[in-house]
Order: sequence, then structure tokens, then C-alpha cells
Amino acid sequence: MSATDRGLLYGDGLFETMRIEAGRALYLQEHLARLAAGAQFLQIPSLPPGDLWQAVALTIAANDVAEGSLRLTLTRGEGTGPDPVAEAGPTLVINVRSGLPYRKEQYLNGFRVRLASFRRDSSSPLCRVKSLNFLPNVLARREAKAAGGDEGLFLNGEGNLCEGAVSNLFLREKGRLITPPEDSGILPGITRRMVMDTARGAGHEVLEEEITPARLGQAEEAFLTNSLLEIMPLVAVDERPVGRGVPGPLTGRLMELYRLRKGAARR
Repeated sequence: MSATDRGLLYGDGLFETMRIEAGRALYLQEHLARLAAGAQFLQIPSLPPGDLWQAVALTIAANDVAEGSLRLTLTRGEGTGPDPVAEAGPTLVINVRSGLPYRKEQYLNGFRVRLASFRRDSSSPLCRVKSLNFLPNVLARREAKAAGGDEGLFLNGEGNLCEGAVSNLFLREKGRLITPPEDSGILPGITRRMVMDTARGAGHEVLEEEITPARLGQAEEAFLTNSLLEIMPLVAVDERPVGRGVPGPLTGRLMELYRLRKGAARR
């Protein structure tokens, strides 16, 4: 990889992180569709989907990964200065790793999160693409870890909760499932959409509404989602309990339904 790659110099690129199970990247089609949409928005040329499918499969097989994670990084390619070079070709990097980063006891106990000391700019177009400009998320995560939390949680400019440093947010309120809307400053997660579909398929009402910190504090239960995390119970925010301060029943039910959905998707 070139020392003058624009992904390295300017964060001029995109990435997708996927879970590997049974030697396959889960929901690869959905991840590649989001990557293609981001590439179109940033005007970065991308490989044909068939070539990306093959590259992902070959990388997993070459590293003999049955269960783990995969990161696909796409940059604009080489070039210095603020103006992209028209003839530069894109750079594609695929990394795989065996094993998953979250432990069974974390799902049993749930995550304790900390509000970030700075806010998400919901007007930024980068909120809606999974770009390499990830430093705000890194800083929010570092703040949370330093304070004894598992994850950082962002407020947007209006003072509403939008998303975690690496996760999307859901809460249960009066039996309904609530998640912040896409225009609140979130990255529309693949797992977020799958969980919404799964919950609706099981007969639960799912709404996209603004969530204030007070509303989360009064929720019956809450959880976080991402592709590696899948569904993680959220039990406390800044040391204040959410619901009863333990993983909730709907969260547990959705975790089971999501596992069944994954099994069907692998077949």
C-alpha cells in the first residue's frame, strides 16, 4: 500500500466490517450495497460486486477463518494535495481475523455506556456513509473506556441521542421498540435494519423517533447493535440504570430471533 494513499493521508475512503460464521461473511450483499452507495456519493470507483464477493471468499479461505471478523477498506488510491487525481485507481484492502471481540459474560451482564463529551454533527453528509474519518468515534470510545464504560454514546446538536461510537441504539417504551431516525446523525447500520425487520416480523411495533437522555432513562429496556456486536443489552448510562439495570426480556427474545434469522441466511 502506497505511503501516499489518500485513505492514509486524508481519510479519503470507506470501510465495512462483517462477521464471519461457518467460513462466510454474513450479510455480505447488504454490506457491499452500502459500500457501493458510499463510493457513489464520494465518487470513488469501486470493483464490480462479483469481484468483491470473490475477493472476500478467497481471503477468508486463504486464512482458514471459520468464525471471526472481516474488514473491507476501499480508498480513492494514491494522490497528494486536497484535489483527487482523476487517473488514480482505488485501493482495496481486506483483513480477516479469527475469533470475536465480545465475551459471553458481556451479553449476560449488558453494556454500561458513557455519554460523549462532544456532540455529533447531524448535518454532516459523512454521518450517512461509513467513511475512514473515524476519529470522533475513536475519541468517544476512549472517553467511555477511561470512565469504566463499554461504549460511548453521542448526542446530536439538538441534544437528542443518536448512536454509539460503534453501534446503533434501541429502547423499549410502552411495549414499542424505538430507534433514532436516520436524519438524527446516525450511520444506518446493517444490523439495525435487520433487527427492525426481525422485530416487525415477530409482531412488534418499531418506530423511528427522537430519543432524549431522559427518555432513555425512563425506558423499560434498551440495547445496542452492530455487525460484530449483533444485539447487546444496554443496562446503564453514566452509572444510571436503564430499566431494571439488567438485560430485558424483549432484548433476549430478539437475540434469539436474530440467531434464527442468521441461520436461515447461511443456508
